[in-house]
Amino acid sequence: MTTEILDRFVLDFPAKRLWESVHDCLERDVSVSLLIVVESDGSAPGRAGFKMAVTAEGKLVGTIGGGIVEQELLGKAREQWKEDEPRYLLERRHYDGAMEDDSVCGGRQTIALYPCRKTDSIVVERLMGLFENREKGILRLSPSGISLVPGGHSPEHCRFEPASEDEWVYEENIGFVDTVYIIGGGHVGVALSRVLAMLDFYVVILDERSDIPISGDWAHGRIVVSYDEIGGHIPDGNGNYAVIMTTNHRADRLVLEQLLNKKLSYLGMMGSRRKIDEVFRELRNQGVPQMILQGIHAPIGVPIKSHTPAEIAISIAAEIVGSKNGWRNGFSEGDRG
Repeated sequence: MTTEILDRFVLDFPAKRLWESVHDCLERDVSVSLLIVVESDGSAPGRAGFKMAVTAEGKLVGTIGGGIVEQELLGKAREQWKEDEPRYLLERRHYDGAMEDDSVCGGRQTIALYPCRKTDSIVVERLMGLFENREKGILRLSPSGISLVPGGHSPEHCRFEPASEDEWVYEENIGFVDTVYIIGGGHVGVALSRVLAMLDFYVVILDERSDIPISGDWAHGRIVVSYDEIGGHIPDGNGNYAVIMTTNHRADRLVLEQLLNKKLSYLGMMGSRRKIDEVFRELRNQGVPQMILQGIHAPIGVPIKSHTPAEIAISIAAEIVGSKNGWRNGFSEGDRG
């Protein structure tokens, strides 16, 4: 069966839009500052890696967690522009859970305020290219400025090493976007593509039907391929997620058999408990170990009593985000039909 790949959108992610805004300001000589959470623990409002850009034109892109602290630091960033040679600031905040608005339970975070320089434009342009080409690299921020290590990748997503107020380095894996492969382009698949595209995932829909409408989905790519060839289109590797939601359980099983032994960050299958039990029973009879089956999210999603395609999509997206962030759901939603 002929495989057709449709590249439908220019890659557009919240993280990429932030760097685009920074680059645009630098090209037009408009003052712009970056606020980056470089360290966080406890219940501080923004975790390490949260970023925000603030421009002299009043534009805000991203967030470092919101609330009173964000507003205070935005004010400090704007004050920096009044200096002849704006310098970085390293702000530390401790939260004891006694804030008036009850928005923070407790914890601490360190935020870097970095007034971007005209010379940063080259680095920012290279950062944008990483997202566009789905490549990876390491973003590095220190008192000496911002830099990029193309192709680099650290075991830790974010790393902050503070030697002193004037000697520190922050590094973050950046560029490569987690990819979700949705096998089955029906109503739920379309709804799921819309939710995931807003969460910085690269979304690919795979279906053996070439005549299903593509309007309404937000997939970055579509692949028309026979279900017995799916395995060749979903690569192994951390950062790859697969969601099975074909039109019948025979097709689900066919796809699942090809993905069982792949090293994926997430593998889930939609269906009723009865259908899932039937597929798993057939696989056990074929000799598939129970330990492997236990690693599959099925029935898929977190239990929110979802019924409509949009509700089910939110349930599935929540489980995928939880898996990405290191949370293994101890239970899954029941009957999905």
